Amino acid sequence: MIITKKAYAKINLSLKILGKLKNNYHALHTVMQRISLCDNINIKIKRGARNIKIICTDKALESEDNTAYKAADLFFKTAGVCADIIINIEKNIPSQAGLGGGSSDGASVILALNEYYNNILAEDKLIELAAQIGADVPFFVKNISCALCEGIGDKITPLADNNLKGRVLIAKPVYNISTRQAFADWDNYKFAHDFKNDFSALAFEQNGNLRKIYNIILVHGAYQAELTGSGSALFGIFDCDNKAESCERFLKTRRDIKMCGIYDFI
Repeated sequence: MIITKKAYAKINLSLKILGKLKNNYHALHTVMQRISLCDNINIKIKRGARNIKIICTDKALESEDNTAYKAADLFFKTAGVCADIIINIEKNIPSQAGLGGGSSDGASVILALNEYYNNILAEDKLIELAAQIGADVPFFVKNISCALCEGIGDKITPLADNNLKGRVLIAKPVYNISTRQAFADWDNYKFAHDFKNDFSALAFEQNGNLRKIYNIILVHGAYQAELTGSGSALFGIFDCDNKAESCERFLKTRRDIKMCGIYDFI
């Protein structure tokens, strides 16, 4: 059997880090919004001994460290089932960008396997499982457009009307930011700031080009701009397609931009 899923990216409309917990996780208060940028996931499942194989357009991600692999492995252990699966991932969401690409891939695998096993796990169990993999995974498992996510990402409140208008531009620089390192840096580098994302001031301090890209997005008419997640991608929300397209054209001329595109809220 083959199950196909679209693993959508997200942006963080706001992200507050409330502190470090005893288990070394961080307590979060963040609003996540799903966007139309997505990876394409194709999962081939057949009965048999437990075996997980990852095939990816980014060969560097073909390992047991891949979030999709970890998600499948944990699902099998939690549900008490096994199968021989091949997970084929077409990567469109850049890695280490704060867009939740790996987390969304993992959530898609969890949902696909649960579907295959006739919803063997209830939603609350899926959320609990997802939280063990990463803070963004529960939001994607919930499979909703926008939500307030608290705790370690496992307390999810759907937001029906977020008043967003227009489209969102994503700009991913050529450099990456490790989420684990970003949290470690935040633990040692807390200071007051006016950004909606607690990682922004730190990221801008560490890399001046990020602030330049942020300012370019605002100058081109975005009514909101911010770092997403721990970065390195930034987003700008535009209420006019012409302004968004003008910004996209300008950013694509810069050598420090790896990927730039305009997407919808979904």
